[in-house]
Amino acid sequence: MKRNNVNVIAAAAFTTAVYALSAGPTYADPFMDQVKAEVVKFAGPQSEWHGPTSAPKPDPGKLIVYMSTDEQNDASREWGQAIQEAGSKIGWKVNIIDGHGTPVGWQQGLNQAIALKADGIVTNADAASLKEIIKDANDKGIVVVGIHATAFPGPQPDVGLFVNIQQDPRDIGRAQADWIIENSDGKARVVVTSHCEYAIACAKAHATEARIKECPGCQVLEFNSSPIAEVAQRQSPLVTAWVQKYGTPLYITSVADYTADYQIPALRAGGVDPKDVIIVSADGNKSAYERIRAGGQYQLVTASEPYKMQGYQAIDELNRAFHKMPPSGFVQTPYLVTPENIHNEGGDKNTFIPSNNYEEKYLSLWGAKS
Repeated sequence: MKRNNVNVIAAAAFTTAVYALSAGPTYADPFMDQVKAEVVKFAGPQSEWHGPTSAPKPDPGKLIVYMSTDEQNDASREWGQAIQEAGSKIGWKVNIIDGHGTPVGWQQGLNQAIALKADGIVTNADAASLKEIIKDANDKGIVVVGIHATAFPGPQPDVGLFVNIQQDPRDIGRAQADWIIENSDGKARVVVTSHCEYAIACAKAHATEARIKECPGCQVLEFNSSPIAEVAQRQSPLVTAWVQKYGTPLYITSVADYTADYQIPALRAGGVDPKDVIIVSADGNKSAYERIRAGGQYQLVTASEPYKMQGYQAIDELNRAFHKMPPSGFVQTPYLVTPENIHNEGGDKNTFIPSNNYEEKYLSLWGAKS
């Protein structure tokens, strides 16, 4: 009887071993585990406040000028509206000047702001191209704050900015790549696009490229940079050429939803199945939210910017500068908008509004009423 039990146990052990071998070995994949954890972070709730916890009380009566690169652009317009709203809470007047989307317009706009004898200027124009005018503003005692005005966030003394406000483009690019790697199960074939006349755009796209190249089973098929001013003319034939050259499935990244606006019609006109080509973009424009929400529109992801919160941050940074204090050091983590979270964090309003009560936080710091 004991011998039979031993035989049964041995047979069971042998069967289990054979089954395990036939099922194939299982391996830990630290890279994919890291990718999945980062996607959870980037696409998860944005409820924690990582901004400043103290600030000087603002002095009323300041004149601030927001020089917008182009008021026809969603992001440019929303930043100005938020700066105006936040400024009004502390008794500051905010004028908005439209740069009309051209370098000449930006130069004229900044010179107009200087002529108005503004106490502070906020601009989202490329600061390096306006360095001499910004220096003139600084020489006249005007504080200049950038939003997306240089490649990276933080103080930018080389171009005359007290601080530049934005998410870190390297983190945005990495977040885009992480989503693609996870979505493709580590087998993505990717065309990375950019507009490298802007330092921030180039940094973002190269971060996407670098992260995709870390994935053993993924391929960067092409890195393409073309001027953003020529998006309407170039993107349609480019997208058509990529599909013909590389086939599908295919991922196409862009540094701005504005670029995707012109990529997607070409795919639709070519009869490409939305499941075969997936667009991953950035900025969080209304058009991107609408496409992600509708489904079947090629774009599944945007790395969205918290425009209104950044406008409030611009007022806070100016206030610190007026009181001879350093910048706050606040840099918001990127947020991936996907079909799964499209209704969260302001998604019902087609914009990224972090659930961290930033407005109340800033007003409390300033001693202002909501």
